[in-house]
Amino acid sequence: ETVIFVAFMSAVFALVLELIYRKVLIGLAGALVATLALVLADQLPLALDPKISPLVPVLRSNFWLTIHVLTIVASYAGGTLAWGLGNLSLALLAFGNPRRELLKTLAHFTYRGLQIAVLLLAAGTFLGGWWAAYSWGRFWGWDPKETWALIALVTYVIPLHARYIGWVKDFGLAVAAVLCYSAIVMCWYGVNFVLGAGLHSYGFGGGGPWWVFWAGLLNIEWVLIASILYLKKVRTPVSVKAEVPSELASV
Repeated sequence: ETVIFVAFMSAVFALVLELIYRKVLIGLAGALVATLALVLADQLPLALDPKISPLVPVLRSNFWLTIHVLTIVASYAGGTLAWGLGNLSLALLAFGNPRRELLKTLAHFTYRGLQIAVLLLAAGTFLGGWWAAYSWGRFWGWDPKETWALIALVTYVIPLHARYIGWVKDFGLAVAAVLCYSAIVMCWYGVNFVLGAGLHSYGFGGGGPWWVFWAGLLNIEWVLIASILYLKKVRTPVSVKAEVPSELASV
């Protein structure tokens, strides 16, 4: 269900940004990301408990269950949209010669995706602490789910500030958007299906850790390959002949 919701919210965020900025590119990127997420959701195994058991007390509050979970999962959608835009930017930089205007547009929307992720991650983490205080009697306890939500938040805040003060340009922002997504994957999937520890045991499950590991590793390798190709293009000196106007070349 969360993967389907991420697909939906990725498309919603892209649509809103397209309506605000009147750029078709972000709508197309959002559609591609949403399609990829829906394909992934279709391939995931359906794991349902054959025994119908009562809900644990902490889940019996529809208000907190709805507002906290939807906010956190929506933040994953913002990160997913930024991840898709980052990969698209890397592909263009590594294998093509995109116009400067196109790169600026992609970087702008990647930055907006990161902002959405940070805003909703911060709100969702705070709401989760509020719910924890209501249910468990403490706001924060360094539970693995809480800890990784905080790690993901800090991970996404770093490139935002680096971009704001000028330390990171378009290429660096694309790399950060792709690599930072690993923190969301760990918070979203890793804590529940790999660590399997903490007070959030009602969300634990099993299956697919190696597929996620290899997918993450391939994504990192892709970033390395794209970075090498891009840096090689940047460092290749431009021939003097290419810079001479045609009128002078005929003299």
